[in-house]
This record gives sequence, structure tokens and C-alpha cells, in this order.
Amino acid sequence: MPTYLRVVDTDQPVCRHLRTKGMHVYGRDTPDAFSTSRSSHYHCLRTQFVTGPDGDLSVPERCGSGRECFEAR
Repeated sequence: MPTYLRVVDTDQPVCRHLRTKGMHVYGRDTPDAFSTSRSSHYHCLRTQFVTGPDGDLSVPERCGSGRECFEAR
């Protein structure tokens, strides 16, 4: 079972290229845009896929400053 992270409640930065389908419906300022859930589908704008350029998953808890492809929001 994965650990879910509500990034907006932490100081953890999230990559500017991370997107979820909710952002296309509600816009970038939706309060739960970076709250992970089992029903959220995330993708990277750079690859247009569920993995980033480095091959790792595109999810809020992994799209942080520790990745080579990370760009701050």
C-alpha cells in the first residue's frame, strides 16, 4: 500500500511539469491538485506519460528536488 502525501501541507517542492487530469478541469489553483489518491492520474508534461524523463513515476511524492529532471514551480 503506497503512502499518500498531501504536498500542499508540506514544504516539499513539486515539479512544475507534474499534472493531473483535475488540473485541466479545475485549473492550477485547485486546492487538492497535488493531493495523491488512488483515483488520480498523474503525468509529466515533458514526456506526456506517467513516467518522467528519468523513467521514474510522475506522482507528487516522487516529483521533487531529488530528481535530475526536477524544475521548481
